[in-house]
Amino acid sequence: MSEQGSAVRVRPFRKEDLKKMVIWNQDPEVEQFVDRGLPQDLEGCERWFEATKQYKEYELYAIEDENGNLIGDLELDHICWRRREAELRVRIGEKEYWNKGYGTLALRQIIEYVFHQLDLNQLYLRVYAFNHRAIHCYEKLGFKKRAKLKRDSDPQWKDIYLMVLKKREYKTSA
Repeated sequence: MSEQGSAVRVRPFRKEDLKKMVIWNQDPEVEQFVDRGLPQDLEGCERWFEATKQYKEYELYAIEDENGNLIGDLELDHICWRRREAELRVRIGEKEYWNKGYGTLALRQIIEYVFHQLDLNQLYLRVYAFNHRAIHCYEKLGFKKRAKLKRDSDPQWKDIYLMVLKKREYKTSA
């Protein structure tokens, strides 16, 4: 990753970002890693986006490259203020940015925000076992595998790892 990569920015997601989200939602290569099932049309995404604003347990962010181009999105979901934890989801929707360190840089920013500004103590995520690129990224940042979700009786099932990062174990220079 170049020095320019340090300029990756995580910011609140805006309504005008939904046009890009629709493209990512329609791309099977992108969706195979997330299976979020978000609407594939702009009107549906707009309804979904407006509905998410009412939940204090959910926050949506945009990921921009060093030139301000929208390249992905990031979610904090199931934020539990009492237990001080949240589920993390990240997606680099622009495939030309895959394997270039942008996801890692964006995750570092959101982790710092979650642990030091929201004062949460734990982040967790679910990742498909076949998504080796993402698993490597998460482990590099300190996430640890806690469980493997399997369903041998379902041939369509994709094994999933549950990974956790605790504030007290996170090293800023990861």
